[in-house]
Order: sequence, then C-alpha cells, then structure tokens
Amino acid sequence: MSEKPNYYAVIPADVRYSKKLNPMERLLYAEITCLTNFKGYCWASNAYFGKLFDRNPKSISRNLQNLSLHNFIKIYLVKNDAKNVDQRMISLVSKIPTSAKIPPPQKCGTPPLKNVEDNTKNEKTVLFSEFWEAYNVKKSRKLCYDKFIKLSLDNCKKCVVSAQQYSDSITDSKFKKHPATWLSQECWDDEITSNIKGRVSGGEFDGMVF
Repeated sequence: MSEKPNYYAVIPADVRYSKKLNPMERLLYAEITCLTNFKGYCWASNAYFGKLFDRNPKSISRNLQNLSLHNFIKIYLVKNDAKNVDQRMISLVSKIPTSAKIPPPQKCGTPPLKNVEDNTKNEKTVLFSEFWEAYNVKKSRKLCYDKFIKLSLDNCKKCVVSAQQYSDSITDSKFKKHPATWLSQECWDDEITSNIKGRVSGGEFDGMVF
C-alpha cells in the first residue's frame, strides 16, 4: 500500500472508554469500522495493519485476539478446498450507528469469494500456533496441542495474550514452567507483573528470586 487511507473512522463509547483495551487496540478497532463498511466485514491481514500502523504483525495479532476476547469483534476463518485456513475475515459485534457515514471500500487486497465457515476447531488450531510462539518453550508440542484444543475458545484466546505476558515477565527461560504444566494449571488467569532482577512473578513461584 503506497499511501494511507484518507477516510473517517468511528470509535463507539464502549470501545473508547474500555479499560480492557489499550490505545493501539482502540485505534485498530476504528480502522476496522472503516474497512467493514463496504461488505460488512474486513479481510485485511496482520501484515496490512502492521504496515499501516508501523507495528509487528505478531503484535497486531495479539491486539485482534484481545478485541475478540472482549467481544468487540468476531474473527472468522475461511477454508480452501483442502480444508486448510485460507483467509481471515473480521466483523464488528456491534453495529455502527446509521448516522455515521463512512465511505469508501477498503483497498487491502481482493475480498474472498468462498463462503465463510466458522470452524471452532480450526480457529483453535490457529490460536495454538500463536500460543506456541508466544510461550516460546518448544517441548511436548503434541501434548500441549491436545490440552489446548480441549479448552473453550475464549480460554484459547486468553492463552495467546497471557502466554506473551508470562514470557515477557521472565528474563531467564529456564525458570519458565513446562507449557503443558502451564496449561494444566490454567495459568492464563494468573496475574502477571514485571520481572525485577530475576524475580519471577505470577504462578506458584510468585515473588521468588532465583
């Protein structure tokens, strides 16, 4: 994309004042309102948003998952003839008021022509890949996948966000829990705070210094 869009965006009050969202997620939501006006959904990729806002696509992925987790957007997966994930589509959970006029259609690639299939297992598989990269302890992938796939979709989304926060809180990876243990103990609900001089925060080692 050679130049940035020049159309208006909308940020409803429930998004604008939500304490569950960070500023980037509010801005991302606003962009999605623009991109959904033409077809009712947005098909922009993480790479497109990353280039637009000068952010890493992985960071964009976490932002979108948080928006989805808190029910501001809905993410659909489109499968190809081989039943693999081909494209992703995003829709808004709440309708933008009709008085808010948002022109023109998005310019971020060709919209998918295939029917949208909201396949929960397929979506969990995509989320597991994001969790696996965020946790960054490559042990017992199949065991971890089997545990992950049994979780509810909302908890899978929580895992992606929490795993990244947990990884960021520990400076020495040898003190990280085995990923299967982390999943079994439902550590996605643990409160994670910053790591200070080797102090591990969150979980059973909370407050301990190694």
